[in-house]
Amino acid sequence: MESCPNIGGKEIRKRWVTGYISLAITLLFFIYIIINDIGLFRILIFFPSVVMAIALLEALDKTCIVNAFFGIKNMGQKNKRERDLDFLKVQRSKSLVITLKGTIIALIISLLAYFI
Repeated sequence: MESCPNIGGKEIRKRWVTGYISLAITLLFFIYIIINDIGLFRILIFFPSVVMAIALLEALDKTCIVNAFFGIKNMGQKNKRERDLDFLKVQRSKSLVITLKGTIIALIISLLAYFI
């Protein structure tokens, strides 16, 4: 059981939109950092980066980390309780992986911004 999506339709589109908006904010902030010397405030790029990374990873995996934690799924119409415990276990492990990957991606972007 490798794929147990807990979001679909509009929910996936929301993640794509959020991810792309956060990507634009991250890129603009990165350009601002290169043009202006803002010192330690360079680390603030972490926040839009982590939102971008997690939103895009959620869209790719079709797994919402919050829904997995609460044991619900939204396949486009409304929230429903996930009854299958095996699916829920897979969703929760995928959500942990998404969170870790998103954090690592944001840390790498932050370190690049800090040392440029």
